[in-house]
Amino acid sequence: MSSAELIRLYLAEQQKVMENFPVEQLDQVAAMLFETYDSGGTVYAMANGGNAGTLDHFLCDFTHHPFVSEDKSRPLPDSVRRLRFVSLCGSPSELTGLVNDLGADEMFAAALAPFVGGRDLVMAFSGSGNSPNVVRALTVARDAGARTFAMTKGNGGRCRELADVCLVVPGTSAFPGQTGANDNNFHFEDMALSVNHILVGLLKARVGAAA
Repeated sequence: MSSAELIRLYLAEQQKVMENFPVEQLDQVAAMLFETYDSGGTVYAMANGGNAGTLDHFLCDFTHHPFVSEDKSRPLPDSVRRLRFVSLCGSPSELTGLVNDLGADEMFAAALAPFVGGRDLVMAFSGSGNSPNVVRALTVARDAGARTFAMTKGNGGRCRELADVCLVVPGTSAFPGQTGANDNNFHFEDMALSVNHILVGLLKARVGAAA
């Protein structure tokens, strides 16, 4: 296939993913986010690889975007509750220290365990749904009574049974780089950022209505 044909293939696959996207599951995640915000809880998020970088985008958007005016000229009044968002991938020093001391499988769980509680929401992004460090941390979050959300693809892996809501990105791919063991991975990562934008927009609408 030519480059142009492959580009069209990618976009056609992406459109099919969006057409079949599990809206009901994301609506449930929004409800958990609102409960966390209303109760003064914290959102914790974790991912591996490129998705860990995407969480920097999540951190910026969740922390700031809902809490400024529409023209971005001023913050909302101090009386408007802010949301605390923690990326468990945010500190290379912390992560490498935990990996060195406790092992890679424990790094998210160890960062989460001392702080997570029943008011919080823990968000996990794992393409396979079986990443050992994500599975361990979801177990810790569940045992602490936190709300849990996982975003996966394929069959959802272990995350499907551990998370209160498991959003499985639908579809399969023939595009180079996301076939075989990586099937649909690019589309999964694209949709992770879309999930960020949708949830942040929904939170902004809720905050704006109450401000």
